[in-house]
Amino acid sequence: MELLDPPRAGDAASYSHYPFSYFLSKGDTGWRYSVACDLPDVAVVRLREAVQAVSDGLDPALVEPLSFSRLIDILSQMASGRLGGAEGTRLKELGELVSYEAIGLSRFLALAKDDFVTEFYVDSDSSPLYLDHAEVGRCETAIMLTERERKALETHMDTFSGYTLDYATPSLKNDLDVAGARLRVSLDLEPLSVNRFSLDVRRLSVMSLTLPELIRMGAISGEAAAFLVAWLEEGGNITIVGETGTGKTTLMNAIDEQVNPRLRRVYIEDAVETKNLLERGYHQVKIKVDPFERGAGQSHSKELEIVKVLHRSPDLVVLSEIQSEEHSRAFFHALSAGVRGMQTFHATTVEQAVRRWTNVHKVPRQGLLDLGVLVQMGRPERLGPTRQVSRVCAMVSEGGEPRIRDVYMRDRGSKLQRVADWDRIEPPGGRSVGAFVERIQEAEKKMARET
Repeated sequence: MELLDPPRAGDAASYSHYPFSYFLSKGDTGWRYSVACDLPDVAVVRLREAVQAVSDGLDPALVEPLSFSRLIDILSQMASGRLGGAEGTRLKELGELVSYEAIGLSRFLALAKDDFVTEFYVDSDSSPLYLDHAEVGRCETAIMLTERERKALETHMDTFSGYTLDYATPSLKNDLDVAGARLRVSLDLEPLSVNRFSLDVRRLSVMSLTLPELIRMGAISGEAAAFLVAWLEEGGNITIVGETGTGKTTLMNAIDEQVNPRLRRVYIEDAVETKNLLERGYHQVKIKVDPFERGAGQSHSKELEIVKVLHRSPDLVVLSEIQSEEHSRAFFHALSAGVRGMQTFHATTVEQAVRRWTNVHKVPRQGLLDLGVLVQMGRPERLGPTRQVSRVCAMVSEGGEPRIRDVYMRDRGSKLQRVADWDRIEPPGGRSVGAFVERIQEAEKKMARET
């Protein structure tokens, strides 16, 4: 079995998630991360036998409908039957371990079970894996993916992505559900990857943080959070900008969860990163489009669905990241037609986002006036774990020209403070300033109770 290294003598695990233990240590060059399998030798022998049995006994006809989740379910059931009652109350977890080992992805299972691992990477077929940890930031490891693991990943990405992985298409992106964690897997091979193999696996909806939790962590102030909720509920638009890994999607999910559940939400995503709120009585329609990497003009492209969204009568539209010129043009077209909601956009600052839209994506400057509010995310330490709102701005008209007006900014003590008087902010939906401020205060009191 390709289980991980056994625990080193004398090392105490930082935390555990059966059957794995996770170890963090701080060295001169940064944090080190390792993971071990906490199984006695006799249990490993039984599991090896179960892996061989389910590998030999799998009938492909049973995997119907053909999906990654269905394959894991079938293998887990077979493993549980093989193990019987010998493993006691841990039969489900061990059956799951057998199923992932049988398909060559047991180390993916170990990393997926660690909720603190937000993203992990491999740069080449001869490089160790490294990762981002929610509590300590960037971590190095000694984990080397074997050829069997790399080939297994290629096979499953090719089988379950809906696209063919070959010399002409050496790059694939797909979402996999692994042990309850939704992972976005991006794989690049030759000739695109100079080093023959590169991998980026990102955990979607990291730790499902709520807006009150983000307030408690200092990622956003209570008033700023209430301002964003009130702005959205009153029919305003919010764009969240930031670099990769700054928490754009986490904030978007947290705001979405606080907004009135009776509003009809329509989501347009190439990877499903938003929370499932249907079971809690929210009105949600989710549209999954072709990934950006497939190119423009696909039958289910993001830009096409953005343009069509008015036909679905949304109160609120939630977009995954706006990536291309086609996406931007469709987005601003929808804004000009009255569509409002939330979206994310990759840029270091609000000013950089504006330059990218106007100079690169050729969006007319007057179209910027429909943006409403922009939220800038950041990481105080580039490889550290902290992600926070560094700035909240409103796009306003001055002399008929769009201007960025700061509403909230971090002070020297890193506290998010309001820097604009309420009478300098034009509320959405034609509301008076007084009525809008009352709405903000109501939202802030509600979240204070939850916090």
